[in-house]
Amino acid sequence: MDLAIVGLRAGGKTTVFNALTAGHGGAAGGAEQIGAVKIPDDRLEQLATLVKAKKITPIEVTLHDLPALFERGAAPSGSSAETLSRADALLHVVRAFERDDVPHPRGSVDPERDIRAFEEEMAFNDLGVIERRLEKLDITVRAARPGEREVAEREQSLLGRCRDVINGSARLRERIRDAQDLKALANFGLLSLKPQLILLNIGESEVERASDLEAEFSGRYASAGTAVSVLCAGLEAELAELTSEEAAAFRREMGAGEDTTHAVLGKVVRLLDLVTFFTIGEKDAHSWTVPTGASALQAAGRVHTDIERGFIRAEVIAWDKLLEFGSHTEARRHGQLRTEGKQYTVQEGDVINVLFNV
Repeated sequence: MDLAIVGLRAGGKTTVFNALTAGHGGAAGGAEQIGAVKIPDDRLEQLATLVKAKKITPIEVTLHDLPALFERGAAPSGSSAETLSRADALLHVVRAFERDDVPHPRGSVDPERDIRAFEEEMAFNDLGVIERRLEKLDITVRAARPGEREVAEREQSLLGRCRDVINGSARLRERIRDAQDLKALANFGLLSLKPQLILLNIGESEVERASDLEAEFSGRYASAGTAVSVLCAGLEAELAELTSEEAAAFRREMGAGEDTTHAVLGKVVRLLDLVTFFTIGEKDAHSWTVPTGASALQAAGRVHTDIERGFIRAEVIAWDKLLEFGSHTEARRHGQLRTEGKQYTVQEGDVINVLFNV
Protein backbone atom coordinates (compact mmCIF):
# COMPACT_ATOMS: atom_id res chain seq x y z
CA MET A 1 0.00 0.00 0.00
CA ASP A 2 1.57 3.28 -1.14
CA LEU A 3 0.67 6.65 0.35
CA ALA A 4 1.91 9.96 -1.10
CA ILE A 5 2.32 12.82 1.38
CA VAL A 6 1.43 16.04 -0.41
CA GLY A 7 0.58 19.64 0.38
CA LEU A 8 1.71 23.23 0.13
CA ARG A 9 5.18 24.39 1.12
CA ALA A 10 5.84 24.97 4.86
CA GLY A 11 2.88 22.83 5.86
CA GLY A 12 4.97 20.31 7.80
CA LYS A 13 4.90 17.39 5.36
CA THR A 14 8.35 16.14 6.33
CA THR A 15 7.54 16.49 10.04
CA VAL A 16 4.42 14.37 9.44
CA PHE A 17 6.59 11.85 7.58
CA ASN A 18 9.05 11.73 10.50
CA ALA A 19 6.22 11.34 13.01
CA LEU A 20 4.61 8.47 11.09
CA THR A 21 7.89 6.66 10.39
CA ALA A 22 9.37 7.42 13.83
CA GLY A 23 12.31 9.01 12.02
CA HIS A 24 13.21 5.82 10.15
CA GLY A 25 12.63 7.06 6.62
CA GLY A 26 15.34 7.51 4.03
CA ALA A 27 16.06 9.35 0.80
CA ALA A 28 14.66 7.81 -2.37
CA GLY A 29 16.33 10.08 -4.90
CA GLY A 30 15.78 13.74 -5.61
CA ALA A 31 13.84 15.50 -2.87
CA GLU A 32 11.64 12.49 -2.08
CA GLN A 33 11.89 10.48 1.12
CA ILE A 34 10.45 7.01 1.56
CA GLY A 35 9.65 4.96 4.65
CA ALA A 36 7.69 1.85 5.58
CA VAL A 37 5.34 1.76 8.57
CA LYS A 38 3.66 -1.26 10.12
CA ILE A 39 0.13 -0.72 11.48
CA PRO A 40 -0.32 -2.50 14.82
CA ASP A 41 -3.44 -4.64 15.19
CA ASP A 42 -4.40 -5.98 18.60
CA ARG A 43 -6.40 -8.77 16.94
CA LEU A 44 -3.25 -10.03 15.21
CA GLU A 45 -1.29 -9.87 18.46
CA GLN A 46 -3.89 -12.00 20.24
CA LEU A 47 -4.04 -14.54 17.41
CA ALA A 48 -0.25 -14.78 17.36
CA THR A 49 -0.23 -15.46 21.08
CA LEU A 50 -2.87 -18.15 20.62
CA VAL A 51 -0.80 -20.14 18.10
CA LYS A 52 2.60 -19.15 19.58
CA ALA A 53 3.66 -17.68 16.24
CA LYS A 54 7.39 -17.06 15.88
CA LYS A 55 6.80 -14.06 13.62
CA ILE A 56 4.12 -11.37 13.43
CA THR A 57 3.52 -9.51 10.15
CA PRO A 58 1.09 -6.59 10.36
CA ILE A 59 -0.18 -4.48 7.47
CA GLU A 60 2.56 -2.29 6.04
CA VAL A 61 2.17 1.15 4.45
CA THR A 62 4.91 2.72 2.31
CA LEU A 63 5.03 6.49 2.76
CA HIS A 64 6.44 8.86 0.15
CA ASP A 65 7.28 12.37 1.33
CA LEU A 66 7.15 14.47 -1.84
CA PRO A 67 8.41 18.01 -2.40
CA ALA A 68 5.76 20.73 -2.63
CA LEU A 69 3.65 20.27 -5.76
CA PHE A 70 2.43 22.93 -8.19
CA GLU A 71 5.22 25.37 -7.31
CA ARG A 72 4.96 28.38 -9.67
CA GLY A 73 2.11 26.62 -11.45
CA ALA A 74 4.25 23.69 -12.62
CA ALA A 75 2.67 20.24 -12.86
CA PRO A 76 4.30 17.31 -11.03
CA SER A 77 7.16 15.82 -13.04
CA GLY A 78 9.92 13.23 -12.85
CA SER A 79 9.98 10.93 -9.83
CA SER A 80 7.19 12.89 -8.10
CA ALA A 81 4.85 12.25 -11.03
CA GLU A 82 5.75 8.54 -11.02
CA THR A 83 5.14 8.25 -7.28
CA LEU A 84 1.80 10.03 -7.54
CA SER A 85 0.66 7.81 -10.40
CA ARG A 86 1.16 4.62 -8.40
CA ALA A 87 0.01 5.96 -5.01
CA ASP A 88 -3.10 4.28 -3.63
CA ALA A 89 -4.09 7.43 -1.76
CA LEU A 90 -2.96 10.97 -0.92
CA LEU A 91 -2.16 12.21 2.56
CA HIS A 92 -2.82 15.93 2.16
CA VAL A 93 -1.03 17.81 4.94
CA VAL A 94 -2.71 21.14 5.72
CA ARG A 95 -1.01 23.66 7.96
CA ALA A 96 -3.01 24.67 11.03
CA PHE A 97 -0.15 25.75 13.33
CA GLU A 98 1.38 29.18 13.93
CA ARG A 99 5.15 29.67 13.93
CA ASP A 100 6.77 33.07 13.55
CA ASP A 101 10.07 31.52 12.47
CA VAL A 102 8.33 29.53 9.68
CA PRO A 103 6.17 32.03 7.79
CA HIS A 104 3.31 30.69 5.71
CA PRO A 105 4.06 31.19 1.98
CA ARG A 106 0.64 32.82 1.55
CA GLY A 107 1.15 35.24 4.43
CA SER A 108 -1.28 33.75 6.95
CA VAL A 109 -2.47 30.41 8.32
CA ASP A 110 -5.85 29.55 6.82
CA PRO A 111 -6.50 25.79 6.50
CA GLU A 112 -9.74 26.16 4.56
CA ARG A 113 -8.14 28.44 1.98
CA ASP A 114 -5.24 26.01 1.58
CA ILE A 115 -7.53 22.99 1.18
CA ARG A 116 -9.48 24.78 -1.55
CA ALA A 117 -6.29 25.97 -3.26
CA PHE A 118 -4.76 22.49 -3.38
CA GLU A 119 -7.99 20.92 -4.65
CA GLU A 120 -8.10 23.54 -7.42
CA GLU A 121 -4.49 22.81 -8.39
CA MET A 122 -5.21 19.07 -8.57
CA ALA A 123 -8.35 19.66 -10.67
CA PHE A 124 -6.48 21.98 -13.04
CA ASN A 125 -3.70 19.40 -13.40
CA ASP A 126 -6.21 16.64 -14.15
CA LEU A 127 -8.10 18.79 -16.63
CA GLY A 128 -4.87 19.24 -18.60
CA VAL A 129 -4.27 15.48 -18.66
CA ILE A 130 -7.84 14.84 -19.82
CA GLU A 131 -7.84 17.54 -22.50
CA ARG A 132 -4.60 16.30 -24.01
CA ARG A 133 -5.88 12.75 -24.16
CA LEU A 134 -9.19 13.83 -25.68
CA GLU A 135 -7.35 15.68 -28.43
CA LYS A 136 -5.53 12.46 -29.38
CA LEU A 137 -8.73 10.42 -29.14
CA ASP A 138 -10.50 12.78 -31.51
CA ILE A 139 -7.97 11.89 -34.20
CA THR A 140 -8.14 8.18 -33.31
CA VAL A 141 -11.94 8.03 -33.51
CA ARG A 142 -11.95 9.58 -36.98
CA ALA A 143 -9.17 7.38 -38.39
CA ALA A 144 -9.64 4.02 -36.59
CA ARG A 145 -11.22 0.81 -37.85
CA PRO A 146 -14.71 0.04 -36.45
CA GLY A 147 -13.54 -2.19 -33.57
CA GLU A 148 -10.81 0.21 -32.49
CA ARG A 149 -13.20 3.13 -32.93
CA GLU A 150 -15.66 1.66 -30.43
CA VAL A 151 -12.96 1.27 -27.79
CA ALA A 152 -11.76 4.83 -28.36
CA GLU A 153 -15.33 6.18 -28.21
CA ARG A 154 -15.91 4.51 -24.83
CA GLU A 155 -12.72 6.09 -23.48
CA GLN A 156 -13.72 9.41 -25.03
CA SER A 157 -17.12 9.26 -23.34
CA LEU A 158 -15.62 8.46 -19.92
CA LEU A 159 -13.02 11.22 -20.14
CA GLY A 160 -15.71 13.61 -21.31
CA ARG A 161 -17.70 12.82 -18.16
CA CYS A 162 -14.59 13.43 -16.06
CA ARG A 163 -14.06 16.80 -17.76
CA ASP A 164 -17.67 17.74 -17.03
CA VAL A 165 -17.27 16.80 -13.36
CA ILE A 166 -14.19 19.00 -13.00
CA ASN A 167 -15.74 21.90 -14.92
CA GLY A 168 -18.72 21.62 -12.60
CA SER A 169 -16.39 22.19 -9.62
CA ALA A 170 -16.97 18.67 -8.26
CA ARG A 171 -14.29 16.18 -7.25
CA LEU A 172 -13.66 13.13 -9.39
CA ARG A 173 -13.26 10.90 -6.32
CA GLU A 174 -16.84 11.74 -5.31
CA ARG A 175 -18.50 11.29 -8.71
CA ILE A 176 -16.55 8.53 -10.48
CA ARG A 177 -17.22 5.47 -8.32
CA ASP A 178 -17.95 2.61 -10.76
CA ALA A 179 -15.28 -0.10 -10.55
CA GLN A 180 -14.99 -0.44 -14.34
CA ASP A 181 -14.61 3.30 -14.78
CA LEU A 182 -11.91 3.42 -12.10
CA LYS A 183 -10.05 0.57 -13.78
CA ALA A 184 -10.22 2.33 -17.15
CA LEU A 185 -8.82 5.53 -15.61
CA ALA A 186 -6.10 3.84 -13.54
CA ASN A 187 -3.22 4.70 -15.87
CA PHE A 188 -3.98 8.40 -16.20
CA GLY A 189 -2.73 9.37 -12.72
CA LEU A 190 -5.66 11.71 -12.06
CA LEU A 191 -4.94 13.25 -8.67
CA SER A 192 -8.48 14.35 -7.82
CA LEU A 193 -9.64 10.78 -8.43
CA LYS A 194 -7.43 9.33 -5.71
CA PRO A 195 -8.77 8.81 -2.16
CA GLN A 196 -7.53 11.61 0.07
CA LEU A 197 -6.97 11.96 3.80
CA ILE A 198 -6.86 15.63 4.76
CA LEU A 199 -4.50 15.85 7.72
CA LEU A 200 -4.66 19.05 9.77
CA ASN A 201 -1.21 19.65 11.20
CA ILE A 202 -1.90 21.51 14.43
CA GLY A 203 0.33 23.16 17.03
CA GLU A 204 0.83 21.96 20.60
CA SER A 205 -1.53 24.64 21.91
CA GLU A 206 -4.37 22.99 19.97
CA VAL A 207 -3.77 19.40 21.06
CA GLU A 208 -6.62 19.35 23.58
CA ARG A 209 -9.00 20.55 20.84
CA ALA A 210 -7.90 17.91 18.32
CA SER A 211 -11.16 15.93 18.49
CA ASP A 212 -13.29 19.05 18.09
CA LEU A 213 -11.23 20.23 15.14
CA GLU A 214 -11.47 16.83 13.47
CA ALA A 215 -15.25 16.81 13.88
CA GLU A 216 -15.53 20.38 12.58
CA PHE A 217 -13.46 19.82 9.44
CA SER A 218 -14.97 16.38 8.82
CA GLY A 219 -18.37 18.02 8.73
CA ARG A 220 -17.13 20.36 6.00
CA TYR A 221 -14.90 18.15 3.88
CA ALA A 222 -15.48 14.43 4.57
CA SER A 223 -17.26 12.73 1.67
CA ALA A 224 -16.94 9.73 -0.62
CA GLY A 225 -13.22 9.20 -1.02
CA THR A 226 -12.23 11.96 1.43
CA ALA A 227 -11.62 11.71 5.17
CA VAL A 228 -10.18 14.10 7.76
CA SER A 229 -7.77 13.57 10.64
CA VAL A 230 -5.78 15.80 13.00
CA LEU A 231 -2.18 15.42 14.11
CA CYS A 232 0.31 17.53 16.01
CA ALA A 233 3.20 16.34 13.88
CA GLY A 234 5.86 18.28 15.77
CA LEU A 235 4.86 16.73 19.07
CA GLU A 236 4.48 13.22 17.61
CA ALA A 237 7.89 13.42 15.91
CA GLU A 238 9.48 14.30 19.26
CA LEU A 239 7.61 11.55 21.11
CA ALA A 240 8.71 9.01 18.51
CA GLU A 241 12.27 9.46 19.78
CA LEU A 242 11.31 8.48 23.36
CA THR A 243 10.67 5.08 24.90
CA SER A 244 7.03 4.02 25.01
CA GLU A 245 6.95 4.63 28.79
CA GLU A 246 8.45 8.11 28.47
CA ALA A 247 6.10 8.98 25.62
CA ALA A 248 3.04 7.80 27.59
CA ALA A 249 4.06 9.92 30.59
CA PHE A 250 4.60 12.96 28.38
CA ARG A 251 1.18 12.47 26.74
CA ARG A 252 -0.51 12.42 30.12
CA GLU A 253 1.28 15.61 31.10
CA MET A 254 0.32 17.32 27.80
CA GLY A 255 -3.24 15.98 27.74
CA ALA A 256 -2.39 14.60 24.31
CA GLY A 257 -4.32 11.33 24.61
CA GLU A 258 -3.25 8.13 22.86
CA ASP A 259 -0.70 7.79 20.05
CA THR A 260 -2.46 9.27 17.01
CA THR A 261 0.02 8.26 14.32
CA HIS A 262 -1.31 4.72 13.90
CA ALA A 263 -4.88 6.03 14.06
CA VAL A 264 -4.08 8.23 11.05
CA LEU A 265 -2.81 5.26 9.03
CA GLY A 266 -5.75 3.13 10.14
CA LYS A 267 -8.03 5.80 8.68
CA VAL A 268 -6.26 5.43 5.35
CA VAL A 269 -7.04 1.70 5.33
CA ARG A 270 -10.72 2.45 5.94
CA LEU A 271 -10.67 5.24 3.35
CA LEU A 272 -9.42 2.76 0.74
CA ASP A 273 -12.42 0.54 1.56
CA LEU A 274 -10.27 -2.45 2.50
CA VAL A 275 -11.03 -5.37 4.76
CA THR A 276 -8.39 -7.13 6.84
CA PHE A 277 -8.09 -10.89 7.08
CA PHE A 278 -5.55 -13.07 8.86
CA THR A 279 -3.53 -16.19 8.16
CA ILE A 280 -1.99 -17.74 11.26
CA GLY A 281 0.40 -20.55 12.05
CA GLU A 282 3.40 -21.36 14.21
CA LYS A 283 5.79 -19.76 11.72
CA ASP A 284 3.87 -16.54 11.05
CA ALA A 285 0.72 -14.64 12.04
CA HIS A 286 0.01 -12.34 9.13
CA SER A 287 -2.45 -9.49 8.36
CA TRP A 288 -3.58 -8.96 4.77
CA THR A 289 -5.91 -6.50 3.08
CA VAL A 290 -8.24 -6.94 0.11
CA PRO A 291 -10.89 -4.60 -1.31
CA THR A 292 -14.31 -4.82 0.32
CA GLY A 293 -16.33 -7.44 -1.56
CA ALA A 294 -13.27 -9.52 -2.53
CA SER A 295 -13.69 -13.28 -2.84
CA ALA A 296 -11.85 -16.05 -1.04
CA LEU A 297 -10.06 -16.76 -4.32
CA GLN A 298 -8.82 -13.16 -4.47
CA ALA A 299 -7.69 -13.40 -0.85
CA ALA A 300 -5.78 -16.57 -1.71
CA GLY A 301 -4.02 -14.70 -4.53
CA ARG A 302 -3.11 -11.93 -2.12
CA VAL A 303 -1.18 -14.50 -0.06
CA HIS A 304 0.42 -16.29 -3.02
CA THR A 305 -0.45 -16.85 -6.67
CA ASP A 306 0.19 -20.60 -6.30
CA ILE A 307 -2.49 -20.77 -3.58
CA GLU A 308 -4.93 -18.95 -5.86
CA ARG A 309 -4.10 -21.23 -8.79
CA GLY A 310 -4.53 -24.42 -6.78
CA PHE A 311 -7.48 -23.28 -4.63
CA ILE A 312 -9.65 -26.17 -3.38
CA ARG A 313 -11.57 -24.65 -0.47
CA ALA A 314 -11.10 -22.27 2.44
CA GLU A 315 -11.57 -22.84 6.15
CA VAL A 316 -12.92 -19.61 7.65
CA ILE A 317 -13.68 -18.37 11.15
CA ALA A 318 -14.09 -14.92 12.70
CA TRP A 319 -11.02 -13.89 14.69
CA ASP A 320 -12.94 -13.43 17.96
CA LYS A 321 -14.65 -16.82 17.62
CA LEU A 322 -11.27 -18.50 17.20
CA LEU A 323 -10.04 -16.81 20.36
CA GLU A 324 -13.21 -17.87 22.15
CA PHE A 325 -12.78 -21.56 21.28
CA GLY A 326 -8.99 -21.56 21.58
CA SER A 327 -8.12 -23.63 18.50
CA HIS A 328 -9.33 -24.61 15.05
CA THR A 329 -10.03 -28.10 16.36
CA GLU A 330 -12.39 -26.86 19.08
CA ALA A 331 -14.01 -24.37 16.71
CA ARG A 332 -14.64 -27.18 14.21
CA ARG A 333 -16.09 -29.38 16.98
CA HIS A 334 -18.59 -26.63 17.84
CA GLY A 335 -19.50 -26.00 14.20
CA GLN A 336 -17.85 -22.57 14.07
CA LEU A 337 -15.16 -23.37 11.49
CA ARG A 338 -16.83 -23.00 8.11
CA THR A 339 -15.83 -24.44 4.74
CA GLU A 340 -16.20 -21.88 1.96
CA GLY A 341 -15.68 -21.94 -1.80
CA LYS A 342 -13.98 -19.59 -4.24
CA GLN A 343 -16.82 -17.06 -4.36
CA TYR A 344 -17.12 -16.54 -0.59
CA THR A 345 -16.99 -12.82 0.24
CA VAL A 346 -14.20 -12.11 2.73
CA GLN A 347 -15.39 -10.37 5.91
CA GLU A 348 -13.48 -8.01 8.18
CA GLY A 349 -11.48 -10.02 10.71
CA ASP A 350 -11.77 -13.41 9.02
CA VAL A 351 -9.09 -15.97 9.80
CA ILE A 352 -8.63 -17.94 6.58
CA ASN A 353 -6.79 -21.17 5.86
CA VAL A 354 -6.82 -22.10 2.18
CA LEU A 355 -6.47 -25.73 1.16
CA PHE A 356 -4.84 -25.94 -2.28
CA ASN A 357 -3.07 -28.27 -4.66
CA VAL A 358 -0.53 -27.33 -7.35
